[in-house]
Amino acid sequence: MPQDCAEPVNEIVRENCRIGHPANEWDINAAGSSLIQGFATQSSYAVGEEVLFKVKTTSRQYRFDIYRLGWYNGLGARRVTTLEPSANLPQEQPECYKDDATFLVDCGNWAVSGTWSIPHDSVPGIYFARLVMEDPPSHWRTDASEIMPSPKFANRNWDYREMPPCGMEDCPSMAHAYGAQRHRSGQMLRNALKEPHASHVYFVVRQDARKTDILLQTIDTTWRAYNNYAAPSTYGVLPLPRHNMSMPESWQNRRAYKVSYNAPLVTRDTRAVNTLFNAELPAVRWLERRGYDIQYWTGVDAHARGGEIPKRARVYVSVGHDEYWSGEQRRHVEAARDAGVHLHFWSGNEVYWKVRWEASPVTGEPMRTMVVYKESQESFKIDPEKGQWTGTFRDSKSFNPEGANPENSLTGTIFTVNAWRHDALEIPGAYAKLRVWRHTDVASLNLTQKAVLLKGLLGHEWDEDLDNGFRPEGMIRLSETKVDNVQAIVDHGACFDSGSATHHLTLYKAKSGALVFGAGTVQWAWGLDNFHDAVTGMNNMWESEYNTRIGVDPSGPDPAVQQATLNLFADMGVHAPILGESLVRPSESTDQDPPVVSSVSLMTQDQKQPRGLLVVQGKDAAGEVAAVEWSSDRRHWHPMKRHLLESSRWVLDVPSDGGDLWFRAVDDSLNIGKEHRWKATVEL
Repeated sequence: MPQDCAEPVNEIVRENCRIGHPANEWDINAAGSSLIQGFATQSSYAVGEEVLFKVKTTSRQYRFDIYRLGWYNGLGARRVTTLEPSANLPQEQPECYKDDATFLVDCGNWAVSGTWSIPHDSVPGIYFARLVMEDPPSHWRTDASEIMPSPKFANRNWDYREMPPCGMEDCPSMAHAYGAQRHRSGQMLRNALKEPHASHVYFVVRQDARKTDILLQTIDTTWRAYNNYAAPSTYGVLPLPRHNMSMPESWQNRRAYKVSYNAPLVTRDTRAVNTLFNAELPAVRWLERRGYDIQYWTGVDAHARGGEIPKRARVYVSVGHDEYWSGEQRRHVEAARDAGVHLHFWSGNEVYWKVRWEASPVTGEPMRTMVVYKESQESFKIDPEKGQWTGTFRDSKSFNPEGANPENSLTGTIFTVNAWRHDALEIPGAYAKLRVWRHTDVASLNLTQKAVLLKGLLGHEWDEDLDNGFRPEGMIRLSETKVDNVQAIVDHGACFDSGSATHHLTLYKAKSGALVFGAGTVQWAWGLDNFHDAVTGMNNMWESEYNTRIGVDPSGPDPAVQQATLNLFADMGVHAPILGESLVRPSESTDQDPPVVSSVSLMTQDQKQPRGLLVVQGKDAAGEVAAVEWSSDRRHWHPMKRHLLESSRWVLDVPSDGGDLWFRAVDDSLNIGKEHRWKATVEL
């Protein structure tokens, strides 16, 4: 037994001391078998409540295995209990409700198939039911893959339900068919699923009566936005149509305006990067491995009960591709920040599409229909709710009744790169002395060196720090990665082109004292733990053409990312009970002395800078100068560009409108110094 298990400091540590189960028992192939699919009637439940499952299957014998995600000595999940269906089998379910106007599919008319009464002593977390067929049909492909043979490699007459013959003659030994030999010996895939005819139903278990250190929000709204069950997603119909058999032909080239939580979730078939096992799973594993006092809830919870965040948590964490937020959800998180709750955005393309909620047209249950007309991709308003906007938050179109409110005013960064790449994150030596990198190898870099962190940290979508009029004042940059030839956004959410982009990790302090960290990438969590989907980096589709499974990324995790995250939490007053061998326990910042601008000088004008280049130097007695801002009116502040080869120097092209300028420095503890005036009439 690990030493931490002898006297667990909290219920998360105690829970993770229990025996877990290997992934080949609880994982599924992509979204699982099309022969058994279901959903829960709520996205989250409080301890003591009853989970209702609705399942569609022809099976006469199946079961519900209930699991909780966590660390569990590296296994990732623990089977909590096993249930039998409450319905008589086989259970026939009616056709789901379909709306031709919005392409909504709502299966709320299905009957209940099973229930689980959540014990009052259950540990809060992300749970799932694994629906397991105990009477599966015969199937020869590994992990019961349902992908049809590729015409590039296979004889079209071969049926995927039957192992292909060995040419025209009987050849039982198949001496030269290596794969067939492995199939016959049961060794085709070393980590093959034990019971592959299965699927998942996800839900969160809450503990509402107690405040926690960390509250992690799932990206369930994004899971649903990309869901293709019997309908187009909010993007249209994606490849791999095996779950779209009942979709009307007239729906094939349309995108959905409404998506329902009353439907099975098959997003992992086509976009594994937008599901639980890409970024949320490694985040959960690392946080629980470190023993943090953590609870969970959903995007729906953030909308419905987000006003409770200040009394629920000290730190609020967004993870992964957290793309779809309601206006209420955003206002709740902004209010929590303004009340002193620290924020971590381990996410990219976050807070991008604004959604609204409606009740199910079938059951009448509130917040079961997510509405997003994506009006940023239209030339006129199409959402019938006149006072509502369901485009991007940043959109300034004249028919947006709510006006533009770009996401970086909250998160610090703004989505620009739809990369579909697998880039590393870079830290030039000029950033190495910032306190966020304390106790890491990064801290030892000199100005001519550069740290290159884990490949894949900049995932398929990431953000930039742009000075667009909504940038938080006093925000500092913690890294700098330049990437060329990426798919970069051109407008408010409809047009892209090839471009260059620069990524920065960012940190700012709100007036309440709350710290806000912006990773600006969907895969920050890959640096924390290396057990997740899309381990090959081919993250737009599948790991192989026949299978999507959780795997180990041999290049991860990244010690600098782990320690930096530990450092950030420590500066927010939240400490990890368990460190392990490689991590160092950080102390909180005690630096309250603001930095100063020590000099402002004008460089000689030339053709590139006809009005000259201003060079500003700063100094800080107790820390490091992390940023310098300038203003022409002392009300609106803008970031200066850091000189990467000279310590504590920032540069600015002299503005063409002339006039005096003011400068101020910001240190790595987010202290903002006094304003320094530069008189243009004297210097020019």
